[in-house]
Amino acid sequence: MAYQNKDITSKVLAEAFKGKTFRVYGLDLPQIRAVLPTNIPAVTVKELRLDNLFELADGTAAIVDYESDYKKADKVKYLNYLTGIANRYLAEKRDCPQLHMIVIYTGDITRKQVSAEYNVGAVKVTLEPAFLSELDSDRIFRQLKSKVEKNELLEDEDLMKFIIMPLSYRKKEEKEEKIRETVTLATHIQDRRQQLFTLAG
Repeated sequence: MAYQNKDITSKVLAEAFKGKTFRVYGLDLPQIRAVLPTNIPAVTVKELRLDNLFELADGTAAIVDYESDYKKADKVKYLNYLTGIANRYLAEKRDCPQLHMIVIYTGDITRKQVSAEYNVGAVKVTLEPAFLSELDSDRIFRQLKSKVEKNELLEDEDLMKFIIMPLSYRKKEEKEEKIRETVTLATHIQDRRQQLFTLAG
């Protein structure tokens, strides 16, 4: 389980997460119905690639981006994601669904540092942010440890907690220590599929 600021969770929210929800992030959204391609055709030579794009059960779509810092310039990037997805649907001669722009911030960022809106008059983008800094990480770790020690089968939400929990800490030293503890705990998961999933994160 290597620590790479924002990428650590994006790579695991893929095929294995069809039917799952964003509840672990504190977001009340429909479950994931399908994982969609993340490449966006761009007018410029450089192709845009977002972290994740999901079709949700209610027919809407969720763009998910992971950030370890907050920059106002990122909001222009999100606007480009949204228009890029809308253009892709247009090119495919399909109606663009309602889009959610979800930004998941690691423990380095708190809610008070972030503005969830980008308003340039004719266009207003409203983000749906999630803050890993708001997780009770120590309690989550105790719960996971208890389940593993009792050889209980972990639920899907538990598996996500295994992966995101180290990212909820603010200090680098805390993150690294919790990664080591989490990896050690994951090696004791009895279900081989679940063990591999958590260690691959």
